This record gives sequence, C-alpha cells and structure tokens, in this order.
Amino acid sequence: MKTIINNINKVIAFARLYSFIIGITLIIQACSEPKYDIPDAESYSKIFMQAASNGTLSKSFPIEDTWHSIPLGAGYGGLVKPDQKITVQLSVDPSKLEEYNTANNTNYTLPPSGSYTFDGGTVEILPGLSGSNSVQLKVNPLKLGGTRTYLIPISITNVTPNIPIANGLGTAYIQVSGFYESNPYTPYDKTGWEIVDYSSDNNDNAVGGRARFCIDDDVNTCWLSQYTRVNGVRPAHPHHVTVDMKENKELHGIQLFGRKTLPGGSSQTYLFPKTVHIEVSSDNNNWTSVGVFTLIPVDQINPEGTMYFEETVSGRYVRVTVLGSTSPTGDTTAIAELYPF
Repeated sequence: MKTIINNINKVIAFARLYSFIIGITLIIQACSEPKYDIPDAESYSKIFMQAASNGTLSKSFPIEDTWHSIPLGAGYGGLVKPDQKITVQLSVDPSKLEEYNTANNTNYTLPPSGSYTFDGGTVEILPGLSGSNSVQLKVNPLKLGGTRTYLIPISITNVTPNIPIANGLGTAYIQVSGFYESNPYTPYDKTGWEIVDYSSDNNDNAVGGRARFCIDDDVNTCWLSQYTRVNGVRPAHPHHVTVDMKENKELHGIQLFGRKTLPGGSSQTYLFPKTVHIEVSSDNNNWTSVGVFTLIPVDQINPEGTMYFEETVSGRYVRVTVLGSTSPTGDTTAIAELYPF
C-alpha cells in the first residue's frame, strides 16, 4: 500500500510540474511582441554613414611626417535584413563645403593638396548584415602646413542596388588639424639678413640695444625699444622691427628669445613680448597678417617662446610687432633673437 501511495504522489507532482511549464509557456507567448506582416517591408530600407550620425567628426594629430588613418564605412537599416550584397560608393564631396559653411557660419576649406588621400572609396554590406567593411581616409599632419583646422566632406555618391540614403546621414564631415609636440623645422640661416625698419631702439652698453641685435645669432645681445625718456616721455607699445631675409622663404613659425637675466641681476622677464603680431610681405609694401600670438616666459633666466603659424606662408619680409610686454604697466620691450623657420 505504501508503494502505491508513493507512486500516486509522484504522478501528482509530475502533473503539477507539467501544468506549471505549460502555464509559463502560455504567459510568455502572451507577453511576446506580436508579429505583423508588413506589406512591402523592403521599401523602408535605408543606407547611411555611421560617421554622419554624431555631427562633425574631429581628428587632431601631432605634426610629424606620418600618415594617420580614419576608417569610414556605411550602414544599413530597415525592417528586413538585406538578402543580397549592397555596394556603397563613398567620395570626397567639395560641393558640401559651402553648404556646411553657410549653415554654421564658418569658412573651412579642404586641406592642401597632397596632405590627404582617399582611395578605394567602395564598401560592401554583405547579405544578412547591417554594417560594411571600412575604407581609409589618410591624413599627413606635417603636410597640412600648420595648425589650421580643415574640413573634408565624404558623401555617399552611389548605392547598388538602388536603396535610398537616410535623410541627413549621407555625408560625414571630418575636421582635421595638427598640433606641435616639438618643432620639426630647422631655423633658417640668417647670414646677410637686415633690419630695414624699426619703431625705436636704445643704445645699451650691456646688451647692445640696437634693433640689429635681434638677428645677430647671439642671445646675449638684444634689441631694446627706447627706454630713456625725452622731456619725461618714452615710446609706449606697440613696438616693431622688420626683417629682410633677402629672398622669399616658406615660413611655418618664429622662435623668439627675450632678454636674458644676467648672473646676480634682477629678472628681465617684464620686458618679454607677451602679445605679438606677425606679418609677412614679399615687397615690404603689401602685408599679410599671419596672426596675433600670446607668449608666456616659462624660463625666467632665458625667456623664450615659439609662435606656430596656422598655415605655411611665403615672403621675404617679416614684421614683428610687440603689442604688449609681460609687465602690464611697462612701456618697453626687448627681443634677444628671432629665429624664423
């Protein structure tokens, strides 16, 4: 009798377990998302660029002679997965520059020729997948010629088979720029260079003081703007010197040294140029502004700073104008040496 009762209990337990499993299955089926048969589901399919989905893509690289790769590809979205291979052509699209600049009140241009490449701009989305392989946009920051930011629009220009491009996702805008970790350029030899114009100078027995001393290859001498007073007055900022390099040169920047602090002497950093305007000319008549730079003298004994240009410029004459020195109340300035490169 005991054995019969045990068998009956096992049957009852199994029945309860089976009923529980059936109940859970029914609940899950009831809660699952219903499936609908959508007519012409393929018509909802779209092609897009992933790099276009998050606005402008910005890339900045150390300025050196190295090619950097930026991978680009295409994506597929829709109600059904693709049942055949999709080929997508990506191309540099200069026509989008004006559209972008107008919409964003900017003035970007394409990078200089030879500073970037985009070959083989065809990618494929294989059947059953939603993303393509990648092709490479390559940029050489040294060939950008400076720290200026450029814009490269890459657009979807063809899709096979003919699938529509998602609105607003057909063009990726890639900003590229370079920054200096160190100076890759060699300063020019200044033999024969002359100072052809200057605002003022001051004879000083200790360091020279005359304008010509800022290009004599000796950081122990310097140009001093006039600091002696005449009738209680001396020239205030701005102060300038103009250098004749005797021939046109490609310029990427200028290294500037201030007046050295002599052993046992007081610091001369109050004379160091803080705000500097650089201009370049081929004829000493028509001038191009390269930019206004802010310099901070880290070394209090031998203060110096480097001004990197946004883009390479060409010229024979360089005008260096000191708009203000480190001392906010000072009238004078000093430059021990200029090294254009």
